[in-house]
Amino acid sequence: MAECSAMRESMPLLLTESLDAAGRELAHQHIETCAACGEEWQAMKETWALLAELPQVEVPLRVRDRFLAEVMPAAAQPSNVVPFVRRGALKWLAQAAAVVLIAGGSYFAGHRTVTVEPQQAKITGATPISYIPQGQQQQQPLYSLAETRVLPATALSPNIQGRPEIDNVQFVDADPKDGQIGLSFDLTSHVTVNGSPNDKSMVRLLSYVLQSADRASLSRSHTIDVLRNTYGNSPDTDPEIAQALAKVLRTDDHQGMRIAAIDTLKTLPAKATRTEPTRDALIEALRSDPNPAVRIKAVEALAKMASSGQTLAPEAVDMLRQKASQNDENLYVRVKAAEALSQIH
Repeated sequence: MAECSAMRESMPLLLTESLDAAGRELAHQHIETCAACGEEWQAMKETWALLAELPQVEVPLRVRDRFLAEVMPAAAQPSNVVPFVRRGALKWLAQAAAVVLIAGGSYFAGHRTVTVEPQQAKITGATPISYIPQGQQQQQPLYSLAETRVLPATALSPNIQGRPEIDNVQFVDADPKDGQIGLSFDLTSHVTVNGSPNDKSMVRLLSYVLQSADRASLSRSHTIDVLRNTYGNSPDTDPEIAQALAKVLRTDDHQGMRIAAIDTLKTLPAKATRTEPTRDALIEALRSDPNPAVRIKAVEALAKMASSGQTLAPEAVDMLRQKASQNDENLYVRVKAAEALSQIH
């Protein structure tokens, strides 16, 4: 891709800290989300480290004289030519030149290994994609989403990638005599999780996002749409998805969200909706939801359960009977409840 080609051309500048702040941020974001460029960047850093370990060699006299003869004719050479002296900057420039040559030739494309730090947590503005060379099996630690986490300093990578937001910094020293200090802070980072919709970790993550969408970047209505498109009519839907929708039905103050939750429940397979929390949420919505449209949707969901071959619980049947004969209930709710009862065998 053109973006990857341009990014790889800028990697030597990134390595030598020659990019401006905006360029560094864009480069790190791309590297952390592109497995191929992440592999290239890792190899370039390893090459840089290896070059730094090479011994410094004096410039041979004949090479020095030839160089001076090329750049400065003999007649113009001053009598006080400063001799070549080993300097750290020269080695640094040699490293940079070598990295540029390697990046252009991609010599290490098939001859490198990636150093994996399974025991270290990285402070990062965007969680990078883990790259494992083909044929190698690495036991990766599980990435845990937690509101509070305590880490030993030895478990934290010294490399801070991107520009993560660190706020609410506090210095903690529980025991001044133990020779240790503590640093507490809030970290804002961006995480991308890829996986099968039926993976338990993905199911649990989507359930949490749905139930806390008022604080998330995605709106709750958008999350419900995603769940409907992903799990609607899918035979392998996890019951936890239905239970998350049931919780929205019980707790959301917006009637549109409660209707959307039931409409999505109606698209899920029978084995996902036959759990007690889902059934109880529908019964409670039919019994006491203040909006008749929500009560109608609850009747339709219970009727779908009955028509799909599920055996409705006695509590659900009793509630349908009550609504079908309740004089002060909305007429359409009463009609729908009677129709649902006619489908129950």
